[in-house]
Amino acid sequence: MAVAIPAVAALAVTVAPAQASSGNDIWCNAYHANCGTFSYNSNLTGSRISFTGTSGWEGEISNLSGYTYLESGKAGYGRPVKNNAAPFYNGSMQKATVFYNSGFAGVCDAVASLTDVYKLNKTYHQNASLGFGSRTGSNCYMFN
Repeated sequence: MAVAIPAVAALAVTVAPAQASSGNDIWCNAYHANCGTFSYNSNLTGSRISFTGTSGWEGEISNLSGYTYLESGKAGYGRPVKNNAAPFYNGSMQKATVFYNSGFAGVCDAVASLTDVYKLNKTYHQNASLGFGSRTGSNCYMFN
């Protein structure tokens, strides 16, 4: 006797830690409490990608490997984000921290809310993870 399994029951459920967006979303919107945007070139130019979340630590990325710049027609489009970011924009209402190592480790750049960083200091082209809020390191350069 064959047993039919409804298609809905056969689906696996996964939860993504962050969403990536680009283009007009660089300046973030009121819906996303957490929003951090990496750009390929200094001075917030070149292709970009934004990571967003609605609260707490949501939107964090423990390993930027596998993400690529999304804005077509600009320098860096399609290139890996990990170890390829020069500037950063924190569109969050809380601090964002860019870490040198994956897993929120190593030296870091802490960025105050609603702050543009035209050139990262300790993680310039050495960015591997992104945290929000109270997640911070012990050896961070602070951008206010």
